Amino acid sequence: MMRRWLTGVIALIIMCVAVAPAFASVDLLYLEQQLKCPTCDTPLNVSSAPSAMRIKAFIEEKAAQGWSTSEIEQSLVTQFGRDILATPPKTGFDLIIWLVPAVFVIAGLGALPFIARSWSSRTRTAAPVVAGVTLEERQRLDEELRRLDQ
Repeated sequence: MMRRWLTGVIALIIMCVAVAPAFASVDLLYLEQQLKCPTCDTPLNVSSAPSAMRIKAFIEEKAAQGWSTSEIEQSLVTQFGRDILATPPKTGFDLIIWLVPAVFVIAGLGALPFIARSWSSRTRTAAPVVAGVTLEERQRLDEELRRLDQ
């Protein structure tokens, strides 16, 4: 009895290991995050539009047939164009979209020391003395300021 049970468990493990690569080769959540619905321009994982549901079904069908993630993505790009991609590819002309913000951030960080130096090198000038202030008013003001500091 124990031998049959052990044989069954081993057979089940072998079947799971044999079938796992077909299912593990496609990350459905990744694809649904990387592709957008052609109707509402939201990622597939949050869209409930009929076209999004058809694309999700297509992805699941192709995953069950053993297609890889990149094959499914390429097939959808062929059908719908590059607009179906949630983020632009990091190749060719589209690489500019990824590089320009980084260049601005680096330039801004590089400019910070120069800006800080120019701010700190500015001389502070004393407030202009108002004419017509008597010695008595000045002494009274100094006395009031000393009293407030205590």
